[in-house]
Amino acid sequence: MEQEFSGTIIEWRGPAPYYFVPVPEQESAALRAAGSAASYGWGTLPIRARIGSAEWKTSLMPKDGGYLLPLRDAVRKPAGLNAGDAVDVRLTFDAPPRQQKRPAKRVHVPRPTGSREPVGAERLTIVRANQATWEDLQAVFGTTGDPARCWCQRFRMLPKESWASEGPEELAARLRDQTACGNRKARATSGLVAYLDGEPVGWCAVAPRADHPRLLRDFRVPWLGRNEDKADTTVWAVTCFVIRVGYRRRGISRALARATVDFAREGGARAVEGYPDFVDGGSVGTLAMFADAGYAEVSRPGNRRAVMRIDF
Repeated sequence: MEQEFSGTIIEWRGPAPYYFVPVPEQESAALRAAGSAASYGWGTLPIRARIGSAEWKTSLMPKDGGYLLPLRDAVRKPAGLNAGDAVDVRLTFDAPPRQQKRPAKRVHVPRPTGSREPVGAERLTIVRANQATWEDLQAVFGTTGDPARCWCQRFRMLPKESWASEGPEELAARLRDQTACGNRKARATSGLVAYLDGEPVGWCAVAPRADHPRLLRDFRVPWLGRNEDKADTTVWAVTCFVIRVGYRRRGISRALARATVDFAREGGARAVEGYPDFVDGGSVGTLAMFADAGYAEVSRPGNRRAVMRIDF
């Protein structure tokens, strides 16, 4: 189905990218009915949007009984659009067909090379992601392996989305929006970037827990045996660590974990959580890393996961 309407761009301190076009009531009702028929959860609705010559894939966000269309900087800035500007919008919603499950593919991850010498704090610089360049963050994620396929979107994807269905270019574009890399005036950013002697070497995702649809919907660890408000934007979550090949196992993840505390506090969080894996710390971190950063264990749902938390 297609919907066309005129709307006015607004700026809202919600999930990045912070600029949105409200969808009118009549169009929202029709889209909501179509989304319900397609069995999409949590109120979000995958969509294709078009303004002028720019067309992109995104997801409508439910708010106050209607929808907001996220307007990426990559679309907004080249067109010179800002809050208060009127735009003509065309939305296209296609209910996705059922996808057959594909067999898991083994991915070869190259072994780290280079020094194993622990990194001293004096050699590390950790900055907010919007103070790093996008090229530096790309260097951390690399071009092969899971980081270059996921782009830290595991917990942010919507129902029926996957690495294969969205593709690395789309997922990378989402991370670029979320981090606002290179935009030092950005009011918010979703993580931290570590530099060793000026070379970009690490990434850590830290953002409001409620900004992660799949964390809310599919990941049971934060919720089992706890009475938590999933919509609470003042509780933040540390969801991902990526260390550049050749720099791993040198203490960079520990330094990033320590930096998440001040980062979340300064961002307005009243608490920050991590969900380490005892068997394979991997991208979610280890119990020891979080404990070293001052996190305390508050829950252990199962044999391989814990909830580590700091309340401010």
